[in-house]
Order: sequence, then structure tokens, then C-alpha cells
Amino acid sequence: MKRQDLVERMRAATLGTFDVATIYLGVKLGLYAALADGAPVSPAELAERTGTDERLVREWLEQQGATELLEASYADGKWRFALPAEHVDVLLDPDAVDGIAGTALSLVADLAQVPRLVESFRTGVGIPYADYGPDEAEGQARGTRPVYRSEMPRWLGGVPGLRERLDAGGARVLDIGCGVGWSSVCIAQSHPDVVVDGIDLDRRSIEAARAVAESQGVSDRVRFEVRDAATLAGAGYDLATMFEMLHDLARPVDVLRAAREALGPEGVVLVADEPSAEAYAGAASSEDDRRHYGYSVLHCLPASMTEPGSAATGTVIRPDVVRRYALDAGFASVDVLPVESAAFRLYLLRP
Repeated sequence: MKRQDLVERMRAATLGTFDVATIYLGVKLGLYAALADGAPVSPAELAERTGTDERLVREWLEQQGATELLEASYADGKWRFALPAEHVDVLLDPDAVDGIAGTALSLVADLAQVPRLVESFRTGVGIPYADYGPDEAEGQARGTRPVYRSEMPRWLGGVPGLRERLDAGGARVLDIGCGVGWSSVCIAQSHPDVVVDGIDLDRRSIEAARAVAESQGVSDRVRFEVRDAATLAGAGYDLATMFEMLHDLARPVDVLRAAREALGPEGVVLVADEPSAEAYAGAASSEDDRRHYGYSVLHCLPASMTEPGSAATGTVIRPDVVRRYALDAGFASVDVLPVESAAFRLYLLRP
């Protein structure tokens, strides 16, 4: 990369960072929600609607207008600002696959830990997931929820014979590392007779997951618990799932082994993780790898390195790494499913 190209890239990155930070404010303070009707408002009107400081809101609105995230108009000696109709879903719809609110939340949570990462680089001691705060969990949930809601039937339908088993009655699914529960809920919504047990070690996530199941009307079939998968050996599940979490584990082989031991005689494990390239090749050929490396440096890798002897996988998990982990955990076969996804690669693990 030439000097001037680097300079231009950093100028664009600086503007992008400001966009992320100010979008975070708009989401957290309800500013975008208050503008969702599309009607132009003055700073005083928006401040009154949202219970915020008028002077700070005015500066935020002017920045949003200057960067064209909002539309700015001048009449009767006053500036007013409106949220364009095309921006509403991207900023506010929780089911928009191209939504950016979740990215803003999680990225700000990650950036807040950068000063601590300086010490982590020197000591090799990571930063616990809980220290990234609730914005991290909420941001991840906002990012994956629309993918689960739109793709889950296709994922489950891509496993040979699984759909019939889940619809036969009495089927049980174990969702390991369920987070705030949208994966578990979407499995249950895809197959109305299935019972899903979602487990996670993060207590705040489990509390949020229970509220999600209640709000979606599936709490009678979807149960959440703070629990280690290793305690479920012999439970006899028809399916165990591990969605966007294998790369986060300090001991992925142990958790995969626990998932295998929790299965019934014909059970399988379905893993969804990042669609990384087969091998590192220097300059990335896609934005995906660049983005995944960014998340890996700031969050996924340090969060996985809080335990001694961590596998230290990182976000950029390659197919051969998944295969090695699965075979070491005692699985007989690992296949990449021919299922299209906007965000993940799907692996089928058979004991």
C-alpha cells in the first residue's frame, strides 16, 4: 500500500469511527426511534421527546445532517432534521439482515477495552467476556437475530433426515452457548413440537434469553439455564447446536466432546461459525476476513485467553481447525453443509 493510499484509508476510517460512535448514541438514547415517523424536528423538539440535553442533541443532529445519516432542511429561520425512510430499517428494524445497530453496540464495547488490551498483549492474559459489558451481548444478539430468524429453517433442513426427526414428536435440542436465546427460540419456531434447552455460562445472557422466550410465546418449550455442557453426558439429545461460539472457547475440544456425549444414539451436532478462507494468504480477498480479524484482535481472541492453556483460536477459524477440533473430540466425520448463509459456514458433526 502506498503512503497516500494509507493516509486516505485512515481518513476514511476516522470518519467511519465517528459514524459508529454517533450511531451508538442514536440507538442507546432512542434518538433514531423518536425520528422514525420521518417528520422533520428541531433540536429542541427531539430533546424534549427523548429527555436529553438540547445543546448536545443539536450537535448530534448537525453531525448526522452533515454526514447525511439524517436529512437537514432549513425553513422559517430554523434547521430541522428527519430520518430518511430508507434508513429506518437499517437503524431500527431488529430483523433487518443488513441492520447496523448491533454492529455499533458491539464495536463500541470492543473499543472501550482497547486500553486494557495493551496490557493483555504484554502479559498474554485476556479480558473476560463479562468485562465487555451488556452492549457486547446485546450487539451480538442484534447482529445474529435476523440471520437466525431468516435462515434457521434452511439450516436445519440442510441436515439429511433431521427435519423428519424434529417433526416426529418428542425431539430434544441442546443449544450450547445460546447467548440471549434467539437461536433457541428460532429452532423452536421452526419446529413446533421440539423442546429446546439453551445453556450458557453468562448469567446476564440467560436472564435476557428467558425474557426473549416469554415474549415470543415459546417459554413452554424453550428453557434456559446457566450450565456447563459437560454436565449433560447421556442426556440423549437429537441435536446439539453450537452457533458462532466455537472460536470463542478456551477449550473447544472439551466442549465439542461434551456436546457429543450429550447426544442420543442417532444425534448430531450442528456448528455455525465464521466463513473464513481456507488459509491465510496475506492481503485479504474479502471484507469478511478483514472484519473478522478486527473482531478477533479486539474481542474474540482476548476473551478466550482468560483461562490457562486456552486454545486461543480467534474469530478467523479455518475449516481445517474445525475438523481437527471435532476429530480430537471423538467425532467420526465432519462435513461442510451446502447451505447458503449471509454470515456463517455450517458444519455437520457425526459421532
